[in-house]
Amino acid sequence: MLRAFSTRRSDDDSPRIGRIFLLGLLCSLWFVAVLCRLGQLQLVESHELKAKAQRQQESNIEISAKRGSILDRNGAEFALSNPVDSIGVFPDKITSPALTASIVAEILDLDARVVAAKLRKTGFQWIKRFAEPGQSERLQSLNLKGFHFEKESKRYYPKASVAAHTVGFVGTDHDGLAGLELEYDSILAGKPGLRHVQYDALRRRYESETIEPPQEGASIQLTIDERIQAVAETQLVTAVKSTQARTASIVVMDPANGDLLALANWPPYDPNDSPRSPEELERRRNLAIESIYEPGSTFKIVTAAAALDMGLTTPEEIIDCQGGSIFIGRRRIRDHKSYGLLTMAEVVANSSNVGVIKLGQRLGRERLYEYVDRFGFGRPTGLRLPGEAKGILRPWDKWKSGSAPSISMGHEVAVTSIQMARAFAVIANGGYLVTPRIVSRIRDPNGHVRELPVEKRQRVIRAETAATMRAILERTVTDGTGVLAQTPGYRVGGKTGTAQMIDQETGAYSHDNYIASFGGFAPVNDPSIVSLIVLEAPVGEYYGGKVAAPVFPELASSAMRFRDVQPTMPIDPQPEVVQAPRVDDLADLPDLAAFGATNRPTASGALLVSGFRSQAVGPIVPNKASRPVRLRVTGIKTPNFLGLTVRQALTASSEAGVELDARGEGVGVQQYPAPGDAVMPGGTVRVEFRSVLATARVQ
Repeated sequence: MLRAFSTRRSDDDSPRIGRIFLLGLLCSLWFVAVLCRLGQLQLVESHELKAKAQRQQESNIEISAKRGSILDRNGAEFALSNPVDSIGVFPDKITSPALTASIVAEILDLDARVVAAKLRKTGFQWIKRFAEPGQSERLQSLNLKGFHFEKESKRYYPKASVAAHTVGFVGTDHDGLAGLELEYDSILAGKPGLRHVQYDALRRRYESETIEPPQEGASIQLTIDERIQAVAETQLVTAVKSTQARTASIVVMDPANGDLLALANWPPYDPNDSPRSPEELERRRNLAIESIYEPGSTFKIVTAAAALDMGLTTPEEIIDCQGGSIFIGRRRIRDHKSYGLLTMAEVVANSSNVGVIKLGQRLGRERLYEYVDRFGFGRPTGLRLPGEAKGILRPWDKWKSGSAPSISMGHEVAVTSIQMARAFAVIANGGYLVTPRIVSRIRDPNGHVRELPVEKRQRVIRAETAATMRAILERTVTDGTGVLAQTPGYRVGGKTGTAQMIDQETGAYSHDNYIASFGGFAPVNDPSIVSLIVLEAPVGEYYGGKVAAPVFPELASSAMRFRDVQPTMPIDPQPEVVQAPRVDDLADLPDLAAFGATNRPTASGALLVSGFRSQAVGPIVPNKASRPVRLRVTGIKTPNFLGLTVRQALTASSEAGVELDARGEGVGVQQYPAPGDAVMPGGTVRVEFRSVLATARVQ
């Protein structure tokens, strides 16, 4: 019985034992699965999961470095960087993308569709780099989740349009896009840093750590003198207003070493404004180095210098200019006047095509090409600015039968303004070809300065040839086509040029559009500056001697004053004797009245004008029949305030002992009395100041 019971119990426990075994097996399998999953998570997927967690709670943001400054030769700032807020967003933290996009776009003045597209992306997105003042504060006041505000340095150009074509500009990410900003981008940009940002479960920023601090860029100091640059741009404005020229450029260079003192172009632009059209981008071309043109008669200095250097002529040699006409094959080339017998010096001074062609014929095509090449034409000058054109100079063995005569007088060859200025520097500096330089030193953030060397000069012509050419070109200004370039107090040498432009539609020479130019240097005895002035397509008068040469005097006198070059000739050594107006005509002196001056006859008949002391040579009879009376004006010379800032003008007026009546701001563009006119000590000089860009927009 007991045995039967035991057997029956064993039979009843079998299913239970099976279930327990099955449960144990399932638990074991589950445990193994958990272990496998844990192993997979810990060993296989750990890196991916860790990265995912970091993406959800941590982010790395690049910190832009402060860009180095661009300074003129005296330390004036052409470009600098100021701290501003840049605004970014983490899209996965935005709960209402459409609403957020509309709010942000309105505050930041952006396209809502562009903002919305960025909010649909993954990873950190910049919404607006370098926000305008006030925009960041308005957005931060809304306390929107997911937005990040980073202090960055925004590029700013305090001189606006002054030297803009040379300085260039940067893009949205502060990459240099033109000019020196592009050429020296790797030096100016510095090295960006990296910031690590962490967020809590509510997506709120709670910790920020700089992993790599940004390294500030180095600053570059230019050879450009801001004062000379401002005068050059002001003179361009004046010239373009009077001639309605399409484009214009001025180069001012130190002939001894090639340092550029000014590089000005028309039309101007403000690098603080972003270009919005192809036309605005076109305005940003540095025409002085990028635009090529046929120089015309300014190029005759090369032919004349070559003939002198080879001993093929002398300044006194008589050349038959054949009544101002010569045939080259079937082509007839004329002078602008009917010249007969001229000395070689007179050929250059009067810009005779016939005379210069005869000098070119003596040289022959091979020797002419050799000298044109020596003067640096047909290749870039080596100036470190992007976009420099090399010009056009075909090898001599590919010239046509009429090429040598054409090239002798500046046709069938294309040059840039900087190349032509360098050619005049060869004459001015005693016969050496210089490499134009625009950056003189680099200063790193620690204050260490690296001076950039001046390139070695190359001998082009003999010193005797250069001296002879300087004397000939001085005669061109005193007695030839460049008389309007005469500069009070200084001996000036130079050469005018007028060349027909190529018609873009027909490919032939235009009979309506011309290039007018003038290249000059001063003082002749020891040149301190060389300048090249080019006006494209002036309306009406188009001869270089009429429209380009008049730009030189004010430019040269201001430049030499800034460079402390004393006058080499007396200025008005004798007291000026002027015709006094009749009493009845005193109302017709608006210039005096406009400047607050008073004028009245005294009992003795002397004319008194406030600010002046004048002595009547004869009595003034107050009636219609009175004859003019001569006055001898005494006093001091009025200082030249043109091109100076208000602060500089105040200093100059104080040193000269006159009162300054300053109107406006910017640089001096007009003054009364004119520079060099008589003014009594303590008298008042009125000067109108205007920014160069504002002046330009008057057009």
